[in-house]
Amino acid sequence: MSAADGVVVGRTKLVDHGADGARWCLVILSDGYKTAELPTFHADAASFVDKLFATPPFTEMWCAINVYRVDVSSTDSGADSPAGCADGSVGSGLAAATFFDSTFCTAGTRRLLAGDQGLALLTAQAQVPEVDATVVIINSTEYGGAGGSVAFFSRHADASEIGVHELGHSAFSLADEYADLNNGWTAGEPPQPNLTTITDRATTKWADLVVATTPLPTQANPDCTTENVAASPVPVGSVGLFEGGGRSRCGVYRPEHQCRMRTLGQPFCHICLRAIRRRLAPFMPVATGPRLGVQFTGTVPARVTQRWFTYDWPACWNVVWTVTTSTPVTPGPGLDWQVRVERSSRERITYWIDVENLTSTPIDVSARYAIVAE
Repeated sequence: MSAADGVVVGRTKLVDHGADGARWCLVILSDGYKTAELPTFHADAASFVDKLFATPPFTEMWCAINVYRVDVSSTDSGADSPAGCADGSVGSGLAAATFFDSTFCTAGTRRLLAGDQGLALLTAQAQVPEVDATVVIINSTEYGGAGGSVAFFSRHADASEIGVHELGHSAFSLADEYADLNNGWTAGEPPQPNLTTITDRATTKWADLVVATTPLPTQANPDCTTENVAASPVPVGSVGLFEGGGRSRCGVYRPEHQCRMRTLGQPFCHICLRAIRRRLAPFMPVATGPRLGVQFTGTVPARVTQRWFTYDWPACWNVVWTVTTSTPVTPGPGLDWQVRVERSSRERITYWIDVENLTSTPIDVSARYAIVAE
């Protein structure tokens, strides 16, 4: 039920956008996968990476991110499932011998699934010294997850959604925005960017995003013994003060009616989007050159449009294309050209370049590139 119950097998770089020291490095660890089950972990990790890429704002900030998968085998499959839990739920009683000792019923709540955060951090850093965030995928199909300094989540059908939510906690200091536990908030002003107790329009935490016509508070909770599930009184996406968050029903406010930090499957609210962008922005590619080259040369017959393509370019490179003619000298415009872009995969680009000869004689052309950031 510890590091003695498994072994670190090795690491694989799944997403490579440059030197680790220049990128935000995410490490994905496994727990409760026996050696023969590691191929399942490989598929689970790949699914999570695909989900992360498809989730704004990670899509637009993708080039800031490197991702590593670290294979960790365990003696047993799954996670501990205590027979009794403080929330009244009943588990299987399984005590699984796993590397990170993951268990359901953390802090007395069945769905809170977590393990040894310190060991996870040490393991990630030993494999990837520049690690910025760590997640652990746990080999159980039961719904569960938790986010502290490490994000843990299971293989439930909503696993990738759970993972993105928990990463919001562990990597970007975002608070839960649901209200399922306490009647009132008693902890003072929250340090997280997406909760506040301040209702003054001028000084509330996200005052810059609240329009003058939005009432504050925007939606109060009339019954602090239950979470307010009423529809939003303002249009979807409006930023205001909605009572309930941080697992407390009253006395604390979230920025929007819905957010991924409140309900799985919802987009991140504007405040959470901003927090994630700010964290990742320093790791985006910067101007490096330019690095120049000629990709192709050819001859275009008179009054003809000819197409070339070039493939397998890194999607994170910023590339400027120019097409020029070398012969003959033309008295006016000699050619026109257009670049079309195909995102052939998550990480690769194909460029399609159409070159039109505007003259009555053949012309020789060359397509030149300048890589200005990578």
